[in-house]
Amino acid sequence: MGSVKAHTNVRESMIRRATTLLLTFGLVLAGTACSPQDNGTSTAEDLAKALGSHTVGELSFDKPAADVQKELTGLSESIGAVWPTVSVAGVAITDDTARVSLDYSWAIPNVAKPWTYTTGADMKRNGNDWTIAWTPEMVEPKLAAGDRFKLTTTHGVRAGILAADGEEIVKERPVKIVGINKDGLSDAEAETSAKALAALIDIDPEAYAAKVKAYGPVAFVDAITLRAEAFAALDPAKLDAVKGVLVTSATQPLAPSRTFAQALLGSVHEATAEDIEKSKGKVVAGQVVGSGGLQASFDAQLAGTPGVTISAVAATTATPATSTPTASTATNDAGIPADAASPPAKTLFSVDPTDGKDVKTTLLTGLQSAAEDALAEVKTPSSIVVMRPSTGAILASANGPDSAGYNTAFLGQYAPGSTFKIATSLGLLRQGMTPSSTVNCTPQFTADGKKFFNAPGYAPEATGEISLTTAVAHSCNTAFVSQFENLSQEKLADAAGALGIGMENDLGLAAFTGSVPRDSAGTEHAASMIGQGKVQVSPLNMATMMSTVVKGSAVVPRLVDGYDGKAKAAEGAALTAKEAADLRTLMRAVVTEGYLNILGELPGPGAIGKTGTAEYGNDVPPRTHSWVIAAQGDIAVAVFVEDGDLGAVTGGPLAKTILAAAAGK
Repeated sequence: MGSVKAHTNVRESMIRRATTLLLTFGLVLAGTACSPQDNGTSTAEDLAKALGSHTVGELSFDKPAADVQKELTGLSESIGAVWPTVSVAGVAITDDTARVSLDYSWAIPNVAKPWTYTTGADMKRNGNDWTIAWTPEMVEPKLAAGDRFKLTTTHGVRAGILAADGEEIVKERPVKIVGINKDGLSDAEAETSAKALAALIDIDPEAYAAKVKAYGPVAFVDAITLRAEAFAALDPAKLDAVKGVLVTSATQPLAPSRTFAQALLGSVHEATAEDIEKSKGKVVAGQVVGSGGLQASFDAQLAGTPGVTISAVAATTATPATSTPTASTATNDAGIPADAASPPAKTLFSVDPTDGKDVKTTLLTGLQSAAEDALAEVKTPSSIVVMRPSTGAILASANGPDSAGYNTAFLGQYAPGSTFKIATSLGLLRQGMTPSSTVNCTPQFTADGKKFFNAPGYAPEATGEISLTTAVAHSCNTAFVSQFENLSQEKLADAAGALGIGMENDLGLAAFTGSVPRDSAGTEHAASMIGQGKVQVSPLNMATMMSTVVKGSAVVPRLVDGYDGKAKAAEGAALTAKEAADLRTLMRAVVTEGYLNILGELPGPGAIGKTGTAEYGNDVPPRTHSWVIAAQGDIAVAVFVEDGDLGAVTGGPLAKTILAAAAGK
């Protein structure tokens, strides 16, 4: 019995072992069934992702991944931020090999259509995975080992800014280049001459002497480039007395004068690192870009479209036939000597540049120069704006030298003073008044507890019960303030809007279009009646208001020919022809019997206008802005001087000068 039992136990143990082996084998087979071999698609997608991010990651190549990464990094670094997106177009498998088709799309700055092409990559099955055969051709078909991408940008001809007659404002003009010719001078003589010349032309003597010293012994060292007229103003005897002085003639792209329409035109300069960074790839080193004014706001139009070439160049090149590399020869990644001569670049993609297109302005160069000349001696920020009412064309916009490059004409925000009485008059006309309606002009008037006075020297014969026309002609403050309860602030704002103050309009340059509060009350509302309080305008606003009165309907200012400013009128009913005619009657009286009688001396059509003196600051007596708006025929002008006398005293002569200069233009 014992023998039979032992035999049974041995048999059961063998059965259990066999069952375990069968279960284990089944599990292996089941595991294999759950992990099918990659058909190449997954690896191809990973390859596309790696090429698009130029990071190889965990991919398996037929050479060390570090070497592949080094080549890929070299390609991407050499072309900056420009790099393509890569996608899989297809995977074709033959036995244990696969051919992957890759679609490339490059979005290149300043190029409208992307650069696209297809490449291929070979893979070989490695168990359940794939090994990729690395070659630069999978990035671009013409690339060879050791090549690098090179991106070159070329630029067309930058266009010009034109005057209204089509003539280029900035063009080649004669200049004189003044400097020291070191040939034949000792070091001591060169230093003495440099300092003497610097003092004569008003530049830093120490800086120029250092520049002269740094140049070679026979060099010509330029000190300054002068316009012909500026050079002619130098004392020739003093210039000749400087040993080694040399003057050469040349031309440079210049405006008619150094300050000509500076705030409008802007300038150009070679792109800085900041320009390049802000452009996000659209601006490159060496590119000329606009700075301020129209040069900046129309930079894209003026510059045109850059040309772009992407080429393949060898990082280092093929060995000359007479040279044999040795173990000690420095080589590149492809095993080519580092000092080898460069072969021609292979062009991979190219787009030609397009020249810029001119920006034609409405400016008249002669009138612009006349306006700048008129302001040349004004010792405070100032401006003159000249417009053609029939078209809204800005014929001139000048800022005085003390504006220091700031566009006072467009951006200044000032109380308009009594020039705003034209808007107040329109509001009163809309309340039923006429030019002959009676108002009371008293020496003073108290509104909501505040006393208002007329200007010093106000004509006593124009006091008492006077017509609205006389009140405008003599600019009686109290007559207008006394109407503050009869003309609401909202209706006053509507009247100003009908004359163009507060309109929305894009000139192509930043401009302040004026502001008249609608909620001013009490004393502030009373002050608004005479252009004080919180009423703010720019000289451009006032030229627009004057133009609107002349034309008899809304005038939209224009600076760039053909540019749509998408103007939107301010709130309030539009000006009617009858209202405009009444306003012209009031403004004509300012010339015939009021403070602008100086304009009565002008030949031609009768001039109209209005003076303005706006108090500001906390000084006692207060400082004043000086204003004049005037028109004759189809010319309207606004004159502004930040710190001036009465409008008629400071602005009157300037307005007369400009209207005379504009006659017939």
